[in-house]
Amino acid sequence: MEAASTTVWGIHTMNDSLFLSQDLIAVGWDAMGDLSVIGASRDVYKEKYMEVYPNAKKGSIATCSGMLYRFVHEAREGDYVVFPSKVDRKINIGYIVSAYFYDATAAMYPNRRRVKWLKSLPRTAFSQGALHEVGQL
Repeated sequence: MEAASTTVWGIHTMNDSLFLSQDLIAVGWDAMGDLSVIGASRDVYKEKYMEVYPNAKKGSIATCSGMLYRFVHEAREGDYVVFPSKVDRKINIGYIVSAYFYDATAAMYPNRRRVKWLKSLPRTAFSQGALHEVGQL
């Protein structure tokens, strides 16, 4: 039996306190609604994205719909999450502890997953190459 591999996901937000105080990661695109009812293929996500955002630039359609698809269908419980905080300039490391869920009552970022945060490290603990990979030079 082959062991499942663990993936490390990077995520960014404009609302650092939401992630850390509520022990979650989340994505917006509120107009897309509950992402779990869209279907389980990248093409269906692209079609829905073009329907909801008809003025989206052609290049952003595959990128954005792909991010949403991966958040729902590829991220797994036990996968690691790396989140660079803009507020305190720390790199937060945790792992996913829930399946995707949609919070219709959320004021922002209704598409969510619960996370167990393990560590918050200063950026100086990382090499320039690692910071570049996280997107935070």
